[in-house]
Amino acid sequence: MGELSSGTTSADKPPADRLDSWKEIAAYLGRDITTVQRWEKREGMPVHRHLHEKLGSVYASKTELDAWVRSRRARLEAEERSDDVSSPKPVELEPPIVPARSARRWWVLGVVVFLALLTFGYVLIPLRTKDTSRRKINSLAVLPLKNLSGDPAQEYLADGMTEALIGGLSKIRDLRVISRTSVMRFKDTQLTVPEIANALRVDAVVEGSVIREGSRIRVHAQLIRAATDEHVWSEAYDREFRDVLTLQSDVAEAVAEQIPMHLSPELQARLRSARAVNPQAYEAYLKGRFYGTGTRAALKQAQGYYEDAVRRDPTFALAYAGLADCYLDQGAYRLVPPQDAYREGIGAIQNALQLDQGLSEAHGSLGYLDWQFGWNWHAAEKELRYAVDLNPNSIEGHETLVWFLLGEANEQRR
Repeated sequence: MGELSSGTTSADKPPADRLDSWKEIAAYLGRDITTVQRWEKREGMPVHRHLHEKLGSVYASKTELDAWVRSRRARLEAEERSDDVSSPKPVELEPPIVPARSARRWWVLGVVVFLALLTFGYVLIPLRTKDTSRRKINSLAVLPLKNLSGDPAQEYLADGMTEALIGGLSKIRDLRVISRTSVMRFKDTQLTVPEIANALRVDAVVEGSVIREGSRIRVHAQLIRAATDEHVWSEAYDREFRDVLTLQSDVAEAVAEQIPMHLSPELQARLRSARAVNPQAYEAYLKGRFYGTGTRAALKQAQGYYEDAVRRDPTFALAYAGLADCYLDQGAYRLVPPQDAYREGIGAIQNALQLDQGLSEAHGSLGYLDWQFGWNWHAAEKELRYAVDLNPNSIEGHETLVWFLLGEANEQRR
């Protein structure tokens, strides 16, 4: 409100000169009510308030308005020209007040969203933790099975069962299985499972025990997740010793199902086709594997056990493969004439393959024989690669193939 309005009363101006409402003031000036209210507030246009009980009533003097208009004519004319090309500026309003009901509705919605996010986080975090602990197992190690018989002479049985289980699981193409040589250094160790797994860089380990009582054998095996030391699976097997090959296949298949790992139809058929074996023959075979270390005396001792195994069970293909390796090692170390090693070795290999065409150990032995004794490089490479294909995790198979390829490369450079 302008300075002229201060201290002015209704008696100061004649009634004929007075405009008694916003409507009359707007009509006199030829403007809308919104414009004249804005002029009063921003431009100091002289508008007065009645001093009586009707609070808020306004009036203005025509004389004062005329004088105010003359003093601001140039400015008002410029504003009028502007009004011709644009609409009048809107009256500035106070920020809208949200109705109480709407405010409550938004407040309730906000609380609901907050609680939903909180619940989602509460559920999601454990699920993510659980998902981390349930990561797929792509690699494992079979730790040396413990000999619970109390008889150190039965140690060959525990080591033999460990090697057999490694061999069965090694045939799973998409699973990395640590070799027997690497895991045997953890025999009787005091390290924890996570520590061993970290050293071997595997996702899980299989550990267990074996005991033989008369004609029966009892094996306990368990699968442990390395990161959490969590027991994923555990099972005890109590069988006749003659069914030991079936027992080994059952353990390997059970572990594969728990991982889970896809087994090819061929591998499934192979695992389930394990047959009964003469207990004395299998025991002799395990002793041959346990004692055959490469020295002349050890190889002769191992040869005796393998020969005993095939004599007791002429259908035991693994025993023939072991016997072939024993002959070939003696020939390589010049412990027997090479021609004798070749003759005995090829006979044992042929017997093994006649009994089991899919025996990777026999194909590996045949490849080695073709390489070292037959000098048939093409046939040797074919057999060595096929042996690795049958058992992708066999460190012995890969090692022999590597040495062969290195030797072949050296021959080609000559």
